[in-house]
Amino acid sequence: MGSWLLTGLFAVWAFAVAVYDVRQRRVPNALLILLAVPSVLSVVLDGHGMLGASGWASLAGLAIGAAPLFAGYLIHQVGAGDVKLSGLQGFVLGSQSIGKALLISGVVLGLMSAYALLGRNRKASQSRLPAALALVIGFVATLLLGHLPSGWGT
Repeated sequence: MGSWLLTGLFAVWAFAVAVYDVRQRRVPNALLILLAVPSVLSVVLDGHGMLGASGWASLAGLAIGAAPLFAGYLIHQVGAGDVKLSGLQGFVLGSQSIGKALLISGVVLGLMSAYALLGRNRKASQSRLPAALALVIGFVATLLLGHLPSGWGT
């Protein structure tokens, strides 16, 4: 499967997750399973992730992706679905790319928070922000950065 096609499929999946989170303020396990099953099967059967990360790099990416959001979950700022989503994205991207995705996601979530706090959107400032929206923007942006010519995405 071509890398652009795979990126497109990931983007469609990410869009579905983001739309669901914006509307329902939760990330459904069914959508996570749609990506988790082929991702795990790829590591188990091929020895590497769908994007080429080794099995160990995929596991490390899962831990790196989930850790910061798990901390947010413990203080009731994000939901369990956001933690699972970030961990899954880390598993797919691997340990070498999840940091870039989390950085982009953090900037997006910071901008969303600033917008809500400035009172431009009173409803958003009184409820949990859809963190999955920021997470999938970071995920897709990282995938797209991987398609830039050498030196541009590093």
